[in-house]
Amino acid sequence: MSNATLLLDVGNSRIKWALTQAGEWLAEGASSHDATKSLVENWDRFPSPGKVFGCNVAGIARVNFIEHYWHDRNVPTAWINSAKISHGVHNLYDKAEQLGADRWAALIGAWNRAKGPCLVVSAGTALTVDTLNQGGDFIGGLILPGKRLMYESLTLGTHALGDLSGEVTDFPRNTADAITSGIALALASAVQTAYRRLASSEFPRPTCIITGGDAEWLANQLQIGVIIAPRLVLEGLAIMAGGDDQA
Repeated sequence: MSNATLLLDVGNSRIKWALTQAGEWLAEGASSHDATKSLVENWDRFPSPGKVFGCNVAGIARVNFIEHYWHDRNVPTAWINSAKISHGVHNLYDKAEQLGADRWAALIGAWNRAKGPCLVVSAGTALTVDTLNQGGDFIGGLILPGKRLMYESLTLGTHALGDLSGEVTDFPRNTADAITSGIALALASAVQTAYRRLASSEFPRPTCIITGGDAEWLANQLQIGVIIAPRLVLEGLAIMAGGDDQA
C-alpha cells in the first residue's frame, strides 16, 4: 500500500478520479456510472493508495461498488460533507450541510486559486453559479438545469424537434439553432448576471472559474474572462484530504 490518495468526485453523470501523492497528480480519469468495469480496470493497474477520499452527490447506491472494492483491498474510504468553515472558506448557506459536497469542494479549490472575490461555475448536469467574496465567504449561489437537461426538457415537452445539434447564432433561422442558441443565452446570462452582481468599484474584475463537462462550451458563450479548471472539485478534495484544516 502506498502513501498516495485516491480522490473521487461522484457526480450525477460521471465518476471523476485522480491519484495524488505529495502534491503530484500521478493518474486520473473519468467514466460514466454504467462503465464501472473500465473504472476498476484502471484502478487495478496501480498499487493500493493509503486512502480514498471523495464527494458523492449521486446517492449511496452509486458508491456501493466503490466501498466494496476498496474494502476488499483494505483501503479506508471517507466521503466529505459540507461544513461551516474549511480551509479559508466560510459557508453562509442557511443550512451548511445542505450545500452539495461537490460545490463545497469546488469552492475550496477556487479559493485556493483566487484568494479573492470569485465566481465558481460548474457546468454539468446542472449549472451551479456560486459566489465567494473578498473574505472567502460563500455568500450564495444559483442552480439551474444544465445544457443537456434543457435539451431533454424540450424533447419531452414538445413534438417533432428532430436533430438538436444546432449552432449558436444571434438570429437563428431553424429549430435546432433556435434551441441551441436559446440554451446558450439562458446559461450565459445567468453567469454574467451573477458576475455583475459580484463586481464592484473596489473589485471590478472578480475571478471566474468554470469546471464541469460543458465548461469549454459555456466559456465560449461568455463575454467575461474565465479560467477553465477541469480538476476544480478534485483540487478542493486534495486540499481537504491533506488535513491541517484552517479557518
